[in-house]
Amino acid sequence: MRAMTWPRVLVTITVMAGCAMAQAPDATNLRGFYRAGQVFLQWDEPEGLTGVRFRVLCSDQAITDANAADAPVLGDYIMPGSSTDWWLNPESYGKPLSEYPEDQRPEVVVDGWIIEEGQARIAPGNGLFVHTVTEETAGPRFYAVVSWPEEGERAIGPVRPGVNSLTEAIAGEVAPIEPIWQGDPADKPAAGAGRGMPLDLALHAKRGRGGMQWLVFGDRSLGWRESLAFKFGAGVQGDSVRVAPTDRHWIDRILTDAFDGCNRLTPAIHSFWAGYNDHIYDPELMSEGTVVMYGERRVLWIVDWVQRYFGTDPMRSYAAGGSMGGCGSFNIAFRHPEVFAAIAPNVGIVAYRLPEGPDSVRRVSAYMGPMDTPTEHEMTVAEWLDAGRFALDHQGDALPFVIMSNGRQDTSIPWPANPPFYAVMQQARQGLIAAWNEGTHGEVARLLPDDIRERMSFAWMRRFALDRSYPAFSNCTANDDPGEGPADSGDPVGYINRGLDWEEPIDEADRWEVTVRWYLEDSALPLRVDITPRRAQNFVLEPGEKVNADVYCLASNSNVARRVLTADEHGLVTFEGAEMLGKAGIRLTLTRAGVGDGGAVGPDL
Repeated sequence: MRAMTWPRVLVTITVMAGCAMAQAPDATNLRGFYRAGQVFLQWDEPEGLTGVRFRVLCSDQAITDANAADAPVLGDYIMPGSSTDWWLNPESYGKPLSEYPEDQRPEVVVDGWIIEEGQARIAPGNGLFVHTVTEETAGPRFYAVVSWPEEGERAIGPVRPGVNSLTEAIAGEVAPIEPIWQGDPADKPAAGAGRGMPLDLALHAKRGRGGMQWLVFGDRSLGWRESLAFKFGAGVQGDSVRVAPTDRHWIDRILTDAFDGCNRLTPAIHSFWAGYNDHIYDPELMSEGTVVMYGERRVLWIVDWVQRYFGTDPMRSYAAGGSMGGCGSFNIAFRHPEVFAAIAPNVGIVAYRLPEGPDSVRRVSAYMGPMDTPTEHEMTVAEWLDAGRFALDHQGDALPFVIMSNGRQDTSIPWPANPPFYAVMQQARQGLIAAWNEGTHGEVARLLPDDIRERMSFAWMRRFALDRSYPAFSNCTANDDPGEGPADSGDPVGYINRGLDWEEPIDEADRWEVTVRWYLEDSALPLRVDITPRRAQNFVLEPGEKVNADVYCLASNSNVARRVLTADEHGLVTFEGAEMLGKAGIRLTLTRAGVGDGGAVGPDL
């Protein structure tokens, strides 16, 4: 397979020998090229340069000392050595080298980025900045790279045309960013390789990492400044496209006050698959900042690109992960029902608040700020990261079906927030299967029964799609008691909606019908359960519309209940207390009033 080529403009500037200067720039040999909507700027730096930060300027005219103050700033607070591919350092993922057995200790590689597919890495220890062209910067533009000292008065260093300021413009245009393939071009997946396949988003835990096959330098919307690099994996695995991003964000400083030690090893942090303060580059400014969900934005960018490049089925995207990955399933996928059909978080956090969850608050406060810090969503951090609040605020939307598990003895992911979330999900009549046990953080998944483990797999989640209806269950009398929050209340091991299964509903303009069965032991029978149609594609009701509802017992071959239901303000109807007498189950049929049997019917039979 031939390497993909891109239009590129190359400008190289060298320092003139013998040029006397009162003060030499820290950046020299500035050069650049355009590729796929982005301008790649490179410069040389003195070996071992410290104590300065770089600033990138842009203008429609050549930049000099005389006009530098008027040139727009594209990037600032850039550390020396930005040409070094920091993802090659194993400590970037949060595990100190000292914790590896000596015979398994990974090699520390210091090398530059691969910024052109199939080409050699650029030299490390110099400078790199990637500008995503906007409407304001399209066309021929001049660039300069200046420096300022970290200590004392922040005087901007000199601008020297032909040294740290381009004398020839680079022409760029607005175009979609294209990830840079990091391997052999012959191994690159072809566009459309996953045509019609589902997309499985695998979110790693703390200290974990995803794939490294694709590299992107983000625009300003994807980080506290633009040109922040991220890598991810994406490729066909079996009958699906597996996407594996990595939640690490470069902040150009060491986060010395982080609770999680993995955030103190390199100038990179995790965002708990959520976000961080947009002033994180300067601790003195964080109190003025806003928390932006950059981690969420980045993952959604990746998913959107994978859907377009691989051609996956946009109706069938799923997310799963454990620990921090479980948190990400809630922080990202749960909040985007327009993208994800179902999620399976193991030991994830559903709310970040005190006093119920001190560990969860400490995990994010160092890079977000206090829980009352405002976010981009016009609410506080605590409010935005509360999955229960989100469910209540979106009762009219069919949120991703949730299959979740947690441990009551988990000291890493606090238990108390889970029972209220179970209650809210049932109040909001959203799809939920929940399991809990007495496991500690690392034991929960191992202690799950096989049927729950199966339901937490990507394979089982295939039954859900954004264009496919399903029944949401609530208030099942076979549910166990999770208690009120304290670990010593409620059942030590239990489940919500375990044992219920269904056949794919019939979803027509005038009829919605589903068969619900029981697959566990008979001792739980008879039981009652509320059933709400969700994601109806054709049986769409207006608020206040009347519906005939019939429940047919498959064991006795007889109707056991008949009612008239009224759609609520969201256009939803719920058949409350449907009784199941045997494992063969029941069939619930809903028809518009006046369709089928001639109109309104009486109370329960």
